[in-house]
Amino acid sequence: MQVSVFEPILGQRLVLNPDLLVLSSAVVPAEGSRDLAELLKFSCTLEGFFLEAHVKLRPVDFPAEGIFLCGAAHYPKFIDETIAQAQAAAARATTILSKDVLQVGGVVAVVDEEKCTGCLTCVRICPYDVPRINPTRVGAGAILGVAEIEAAACQGCGICPAECPAKAIQLQHYRDEQVLAKEEALFELLAA
Repeated sequence: MQVSVFEPILGQRLVLNPDLLVLSSAVVPAEGSRDLAELLKFSCTLEGFFLEAHVKLRPVDFPAEGIFLCGAAHYPKFIDETIAQAQAAAARATTILSKDVLQVGGVVAVVDEEKCTGCLTCVRICPYDVPRINPTRVGAGAILGVAEIEAAACQGCGICPAECPAKAIQLQHYRDEQVLAKEEALFELLAA
């Protein structure tokens, strides 16, 4: 076997007689990538490469806020694409780091332990994997195991309050009584 290549640094054509020709070396995810993904609560491909939050809308963002993705951690890619993705990730990080103060929404889900039965509905339904069951807490009917939602991790999407069969979870600033009061005020205004 003989391979002829142009060497740009030497400025000449080289002829090689290799014993083995490898056209592309395998690129595999780093060891422990699945453990890291589980710890930071984001998804992986079947091979173990990290997945972005949304392919078109958030191509360098992870579902967890403030963590950005670029390079071969995403999938094997050419250097031009890696550089472009790294620049995009740096730009996204700069938008956060350039601010003196960050504004965050106050809309988060809150669990009423007295109503919670620990049914796991919120744990299964949350796209952000935020709710956890605390087995040491006592809920409705003296049942061990109550849902807990970490306010800093909650995205305020409203899925778990909508799905909770016991109505034990409410969304701050959108509690049932608040929404009903707004509806009543609207109907009173329309009737006047």
